[in-house]
Amino acid sequence: MSYKRSISVLFTVIFLSGCQLDTRSSVDDYTGADAAKIRVLDRGIIGLVVYEPLGNCYKEVDSRKLTSTFHLSLIDQADQSVGSTKSIGMQKPGKFQNKVVKEYSIKSGQYLAIVNTTRQETYSGATNVYNNSTYFIPEKNHEYEIHVEPSKYLSSPASVTIDDLTSNDKLKEWKGELCKKTGFFS
Repeated sequence: MSYKRSISVLFTVIFLSGCQLDTRSSVDDYTGADAAKIRVLDRGIIGLVVYEPLGNCYKEVDSRKLTSTFHLSLIDQADQSVGSTKSIGMQKPGKFQNKVVKEYSIKSGQYLAIVNTTRQETYSGATNVYNNSTYFIPEKNHEYEIHVEPSKYLSSPASVTIDDLTSNDKLKEWKGELCKKTGFFS
């Protein structure tokens, strides 16, 4: 009886402590000759959204997670992934040595958004979701490191930082209106 109660208390504490869950599929590694590589610090909920131009706007065509499915995040500074490092042989980590990271091979030339998501439970039981995105176009044979710093404010996710490890040139960013989603599941 006490074993079941201990397990129950443990799960209750974990779920009330601000843990984060991301159920999207992970990014599939791209095998084409025009690949770029990204390394993501496995902290928080960071996703990759792919867009395509459609008339006067950009339409979302895919959304994947870049970090682990489950994070213990009692406070932002103590965000810990329960995942493991995924490596594809990028150059030595710059800022992320001895930290859990995920590396992916992605198609270059795509219109991408790297999205940092923060979820906050309110006292009334509602969940507020906050997003902050950086829009960029990865270049062929370039390697990038992606991370977010802890936010200064609880209801505001930190901005996404993308460092090009291959070149000192400015990151190739894109801007434009996003197409409005239509339908219940789009």
